Formats: sequence, C-alpha cells, structure tokens
Amino acid sequence: MIYEHYFALTQRPFSIAPNPNFLYACGQYKEALAALEYGMLHRGGFVLLTGEVGTGKTTLCKFLLKSVPQDTEVALVLHPQLDRIELLQLICKEFGLDVKGDLKESDLIEQLTGFLLSVYSKGGYSVLIIDEAQHLDDSVLELVRLLTNLETHEDKLLQIILLGQPELRSRLNQYQLRQLNQRFTARFHLDGLSFLQVKAYLDHRVEVAGGHESLFSTSAAWLLYRLTKGIPRLINVLADRCLMGCYAQQKKQVTPLMVWRASKEVLPMPQKSNKSLLKIAALSAVCIGVLSVTNFSYYVEDNIVKPLFNSDAISALNLYSENTRRTELKHNPCSDKPNCWTGQLPVSVVSNSLMQGQVLLDGQWQNFSAQSLPGEQVSVLLSNVDRRYLDGLIKPFQQDVLIPWVRDVLLSQDHGLNGEDVSQWQIIAPQSASTGSSLVYDGVLRDLVKSFQRRHGLLVDGVLGPQTLISLSLWDQQAQMAAQ
Repeated sequence: MIYEHYFALTQRPFSIAPNPNFLYACGQYKEALAALEYGMLHRGGFVLLTGEVGTGKTTLCKFLLKSVPQDTEVALVLHPQLDRIELLQLICKEFGLDVKGDLKESDLIEQLTGFLLSVYSKGGYSVLIIDEAQHLDDSVLELVRLLTNLETHEDKLLQIILLGQPELRSRLNQYQLRQLNQRFTARFHLDGLSFLQVKAYLDHRVEVAGGHESLFSTSAAWLLYRLTKGIPRLINVLADRCLMGCYAQQKKQVTPLMVWRASKEVLPMPQKSNKSLLKIAALSAVCIGVLSVTNFSYYVEDNIVKPLFNSDAISALNLYSENTRRTELKHNPCSDKPNCWTGQLPVSVVSNSLMQGQVLLDGQWQNFSAQSLPGEQVSVLLSNVDRRYLDGLIKPFQQDVLIPWVRDVLLSQDHGLNGEDVSQWQIIAPQSASTGSSLVYDGVLRDLVKSFQRRHGLLVDGVLGPQTLISLSLWDQQAQMAAQ
C-alpha cells in the first residue's frame, strides 16, 4: 500500500495485470464480449478478436472465463509458440486428458475427438481459446483449421477463439491461409479509446478500486489521452505513476503537469519523440490552463515554446472547460443527470408507450408524446430510469432479481420459440426447494430474449443490458395499455 490509503482506495486501480474485475465493459468492449460469447455458445467456425498491444484482449478473455456455463469445457492456450505436436498435447492437457509424450499427431487427435464427442453427447460445449495467436506459424494454423473438421452432421465439436495483434489479420489474408480465413463467423478489432472514453475509463477504475471522487482533472485526462493514444495498458502505466506523483505532492487530484512529468519517466519514447511530446504538453497548456504551481504557463508559436502569463492561461482554461462541457453534453446529455439514459431505442417499443422523456427529431430534443416516429430506431433521452436497468448487464446462466420480471413479460406475450406455447413453462433452479420462478437466466429465457431483440431490431446477443431492459419495460407498457 503506497498511495491507496491516501486516496481512500481498497486496491491499486491501475495495475497492468489483466484483472477482469476492472473491465471497462462499455462501447467496443461490450460489442467484443458479445462476439466472444457468440463464439463460445454457438457451434461453428472461428471467432477472431484482434487489437493493438495493450488494448485489453487478454482482460476480455479472462472476463469471459468468469461466466463460463457449467456444461462448457475450456482449453486456454496463452503461449502458442509451439509445434503441432506440442500444441495438441497442451490442448489435451487443458481439457484434463492424460497424454503420453510419445503419442503421434493422429493419436492425439483421436484422443481429443473422443473427449469432444463425450462432451457433445451430454449437451455441453468445448471451447479452445488461443491468445497471442499471431505467433502461430502457418503449419500450426493449418492444424487449428483441421480441428474444426471435428464435427457431427449438424454441429462442430470444438469452438475456437483466436486472440491476436493486428498483424494476425494481415497473415490470414495470405493466399495459403484462405481456407482458414473463410471459416471465421465473427471478427472484431479493438481500437484505442477516445478522449471521453479515457476520462470515463479512469473514473471507472478508480470507482472499482473503492474511490468515490474523480482523481484526474479533465485537462489531465486530455493530456493523458494524447500521450497514450487511448491504449489501456499505457493509460494504466501512466495513471499509476501520476497517482504516485500526486501522493508525493499531497494533492487530491492529478494535474496536467503531473501527467507530463510522469510520462517522461514511464512511457517509451523514440529518439525523436521528445520534441513532439513537448509540443503536445505546451499545446495542452494553452488549451487547458495553468500547468504548475508557478505563476506562468507555456504555449507554442512557430515551434518555439514561449511563456504564457497566468491571466491568459486562466482565460484559456475557462474557454477549454466550457467547450469540453459542451462537447460532453453533446455526446452524452446524461453526464450531469442522475438516473438518466440516452441512446437508440426501437420505434416499435417507443411509439405507443408511456415513455417520459425526449426524442431527437430534426437535430433537436423534443418532449415525447404518442406519435408516429420516422425510421426503425430513434434517439431518446430518459430520466428517472430504474437503476437496475441502468446497471444491468445480465448474461446467460447468471442470476439476477430482474429475471422473473423478464420471464413474465416475455412469456405473457407472443414471443414463443418457433410458435411453441411456452406460457406454461416453469423454470426452477436446479436442486432448489423453491416453487417460484428461478432467478437463473436459463437457456430457454435466453432464446426468448434473442427473439425479442430480433423482432425489435436490437443487437441479438442474448445479453440483458440497459437497452434491452428499457425496451422490455416500454414494450410491456404497450401490452398493459392494450389490455385495459
């Protein structure tokens, strides 16, 4: 414990260890998780997740493994610089098989096939996850492709997820790997975070670590974003050093000068990058304001760093703060409102509901009233939203108090499975003496949720997030109004 006690934290918020508890599951990461879960729970092909070094691929993988269903067997390969025999041996060992060192490739495949068939016969899934897949040579990639040929007449026996750096995508485009490249059923690429996402990411990790206040000023977050290009691992390295500096100076919030000083200590800098970073820091000063405890700041004119006196710096700070606030409000009108949600909702669940909020029409927010709305999706701004909806991220096979409500809403309406009457189904938790509806998000309900999502044009991922939960609530209002 170095600075944790000073900032009233329970743990270090910016460790570079891939801790799934700190996952910032918003935006592209939420979409990437949906792609990975699709690859885990659907019997077919490959799923490819790529991203630059430090964008969070391994963290996503570990987060995914926390919610693996009980009937799913997982083999995780973290160091794939192996030949074909070594990779097969490692896969078998990860699946818990006892393999001998003198077995041939055909023997290992036969033993693996027997295991996969036994899992499949029990209704389970077998998943192979290979991290750092860009290190696999072509012959091993061809072996991985051949493993997808282990199948029944209807399903693949092994689901395969490849995680790798951007060069993996380039390799897969090579002619000799075209058969493998055609077998991917889902692909996703992680980019660096935007400025607003970096600010939210910093606050999120501090909150997970037990903090209740933002430890990074908006201006410090902006400079940190520029220096790291939004790469989460670099953000963690730099943010951790910034908090050390903030603690050393006995301050309560990180300033741009702390970020600049910390960057010179921890960030990798090519030979010609110092001048560029100095320009960034100087431009930050003119946009952000006072950089230090001295009475002046700096700006750049004709590539020369010159003094900028405090009064001008304060004016620049005020202008920047106001512009930043306007930008944040433009992108997120809920940034200063509690229990607020904004986003896209299907017109089918909004148009005839009792929604209390606003809709975005012709570039302006307008008070909602029952009316015909253009298109299939509409941007809405809702206030007084149930916190359980806002915080919801319920995945299949998890438990949540909202599950009985979701089940009642869907079973009471026409969202059956292929027309089958499911209104009388009662899903009870295994080994439970309770006769009430289970809190478990079971497979039957997952299919009902996907049917609802598909019917209303939502992302069909089976995840009960804010968009789906709010849509269910509004759609249920329509049903209750129709019944009256």
